[in-house]
Amino acid sequence: MQNFYLIEYIKENFHIEQSILESIKYELDQHIYFYGNQFKYPKERHKCFADKLFKKKIKKIVKHYIGLISCMLRHNLNNSKKIILSNAYFSVNEELRKLNFNVYNPPWSIGRNFKILANQEILREIEYFKESFENKDFIDIIRKDFISKIYLFKSHLKKYFIDSDIAALFVPNDMSFFENIAINIFKQISRPSFIFLHGLPALYNNIDNNRSDFLIVWGEKIKEHFISAGVDRNKILVSGHPYYKELKCKELRSNLESPLIITKSMNGAPSDSKNEVRTTDRGNLILYLYMIQAVLRKFGVKHVRFRPHPSENSTWYLKFIDKDFFRVDRDELSGSLRKSTIVIGPTSTVFLEAIYHSVNYICFEPSQNGVCLTNFKVVPPFDGSDERVPVAKNEEELEQIIKDKVKVDIKIFNDYIKTPFDLSFVKSLI
Repeated sequence: MQNFYLIEYIKENFHIEQSILESIKYELDQHIYFYGNQFKYPKERHKCFADKLFKKKIKKIVKHYIGLISCMLRHNLNNSKKIILSNAYFSVNEELRKLNFNVYNPPWSIGRNFKILANQEILREIEYFKESFENKDFIDIIRKDFISKIYLFKSHLKKYFIDSDIAALFVPNDMSFFENIAINIFKQISRPSFIFLHGLPALYNNIDNNRSDFLIVWGEKIKEHFISAGVDRNKILVSGHPYYKELKCKELRSNLESPLIITKSMNGAPSDSKNEVRTTDRGNLILYLYMIQAVLRKFGVKHVRFRPHPSENSTWYLKFIDKDFFRVDRDELSGSLRKSTIVIGPTSTVFLEAIYHSVNYICFEPSQNGVCLTNFKVVPPFDGSDERVPVAKNEEELEQIIKDKVKVDIKIFNDYIKTPFDLSFVKSLI
């Protein structure tokens, strides 16, 4: 059966330049699919979100004006250092500064230190597009007048990059509007762009993560999986991760005294290629927890902590599940893992985090023919292809893994996260 997809139709029938359509595709996808109270901030608003959204808007306004003040004050530039724009996650910016670069947040991502390099015109345009993508209707975003504003903004941003003599760009993804446009401009002006991987991938392909010049990943195994998906091996660089140090764990805790359950979340923009979309039955998010409860009850477990993804609304979950059995975990992740004796969850970066905190992670990915509950293909090492990772594809297998007390082989950690963290290779590329 043909996979019908609205954005593909727009691509073929509306007169929008492909690079511009690609830059707004993620925003358009969110207007279509990012709905429902299972999300904290769904696109389709309801009154119950009014207070939260008002507070969020106030924070945005404050950040915007601090950005303006920052531009007025300007920062003293060391002209002997090359300038990098970066909103890559964690402490990447600080690591780049150690390599003797001037590092600034991009003007669309002010960050906590408010260290940006931009003019007021650029900041006003950025605020306009942020508000537009949040509040305009889908049809307004694909109108000619709005598209013409994107062209104009792109030309202004290009001039800003050139005038500021920006030598390189580091971003966390290539899908979001500003990151996508910036990568495209850097290609035009022949300056390198880097995507710094922000999590353990739940999807490997040669579409996303392939627009930039380089993709920086945490470990050799992640690089292997991207190569297998068709990404050019010469553009993939292995850095490790600034948060994770050398693994000191010798033995994993693994018992049912204090279980932590990680939810099976769904994507807000679930397209996995340029012409295909995979939607999710949100009822399966609840089914996932029911299945785990049924298994743990057999072992006499009375209650567990469950941890929704940061994008999810725990209140929504509590309307469907046994509140005596499931208790929301609200601790900071590292603290939560320190008091956990076992973790059960799906494909997630928490897998690595759990090993780092010396607790066993059982991967529970109910699937048929390699496709999971959220209708996506399960990826390594969560697909059962690596015998070092205990993977359950149904309730019976989960019960057996617990009964046999199977643990993750901690040696896998170093395959997915290189230590120590090292970005020195960028010096020869910028």
